[in-house]
Amino acid sequence: MDDGQTKGRLPLNVGNMVIRRIGSADYQDLLEYLSDPNVARFQFSPPYSADQVAALVESQGAVRVGDPGVALVLVAELKRRVIGDCQLTIHSLDDRQAEIGFRFNPQFTGRGLATQAVSAVLGFAFGRLGMHRVVSCTDVRNERSWRLMERVGMRREAHFQHDSYTKDEWVDDYVYAMLDHEWQQR
Repeated sequence: MDDGQTKGRLPLNVGNMVIRRIGSADYQDLLEYLSDPNVARFQFSPPYSADQVAALVESQGAVRVGDPGVALVLVAELKRRVIGDCQLTIHSLDDRQAEIGFRFNPQFTGRGLATQAVSAVLGFAFGRLGMHRVVSCTDVRNERSWRLMERVGMRREAHFQHDSYTKDEWVDDYVYAMLDHEWQQR
């Protein structure tokens, strides 16, 4: 497996999956799961519209690997079908701080594919981009998400109560993190 650390470039080959930059041919696969209310359930925004998916695909063409302050969206492709994505946002180049997020098509959950993809993107962040710390936040009710973070070796650092107000309710969040030396020791 190329976890982003050994070769240090995209795409990443992870078992039968390829982790790569988003492209225009991915529109239909992305629309399938990003417009799903179950996928958006714990997100800050409602399900994506067709126009929002098109805008996401188009905007990624201008994002360069390592650009601070903007999410780099990497898709997980299995047998020529996009099954999910990971977003990697560098918050500070000087401090080597980044954030990871992820969304996957429910048709492909329960097989360890999301765990493999998130692990590969963490390897890319630490190995290729030289990050020191990567964080991730999730709604505390999203048990699948925080369990995945624990499986890849991230540790829970915080439980923020009423951290955000979204979809007409206050939401508690868990914050997970991993440091570069923790990645190396796994």
